Amino acid sequence: MPKKPIQPTYDELIAEAIVNAAMGTVRIYFDDQSAPGLIDFGLGSRLDAEATDVLEVSSKRDRETNAMWQQINRVYDGRVQEGLNAGWAVQFQHGATIGKGVSNRVIAFLVDLENRGITKVSADPVDLFAGNRFPSTDNLHDAATARKLGLSVVHQIGNSPDLAGRIFPSSFVPTGIARATADAVSPYVNDFLDTTTGANKIKKLAEKGSGKRQHLFIWSDMSHTSVGFALKRGWLPSDAPTVPDHIHTLWLGSFFSFENVYTWRCEEGWRVHRVAEVVDAVEPPSS
Repeated sequence: MPKKPIQPTYDELIAEAIVNAAMGTVRIYFDDQSAPGLIDFGLGSRLDAEATDVLEVSSKRDRETNAMWQQINRVYDGRVQEGLNAGWAVQFQHGATIGKGVSNRVIAFLVDLENRGITKVSADPVDLFAGNRFPSTDNLHDAATARKLGLSVVHQIGNSPDLAGRIFPSSFVPTGIARATADAVSPYVNDFLDTTTGANKIKKLAEKGSGKRQHLFIWSDMSHTSVGFALKRGWLPSDAPTVPDHIHTLWLGSFFSFENVYTWRCEEGWRVHRVAEVVDAVEPPSS
């Protein structure tokens, strides 16, 4: 009995849609995992054409996290929340329930914190924000409320016009306060390409994509807040990553935000592309 084809994940579908929109291509084939070593996507100018582009996507999120992030993006991404005067970074506990009812309570909680002048609350004993010791006896009640809402940490990040009223969700432990630059972007790419996963992606593209435009799409994970913030704000890196010559375009997205992606090409350097409308049109795969 033939093996049932395995469909692409939501993250892979988003990456494919972004590349197709930018390159004017459509899917010719995809890796259905019917054989080892297949390219994730072959793309071309029309359905009956030969593939002119090949795309590999790197994503480490499991299915439970994917499902959670589909809900988070539907509820929070890109929305200005009425009643909030500042922007908030909100970290959800793994497996937290996300939905309109919960989101209304989360927003009411943040409004109450603003009204009382509280900028940080943590229900996690690990010190996450530059030496602030939370939870403490001063905010045990707020920490308990956060925990009931499925939150690990809430942290006010600013009240400038582009931040006010926005909630920036995550579900991973940040590695620190995000820098107000794009200095972490190129090093992040270099570090990924030095991993076994990165090296295998590069090797597969070189071997399977000879004679075609080769694209590598990297989803940066939520633990690298500097990459996510830089991408969301549209900051351009000033340095170049070390990318093999056979890669036509390197793409870098972030689970922090699906609004923008980076591209890097040797001849033009880094660019930022707004892709929110493309992402919104992608249907999550049926479970």
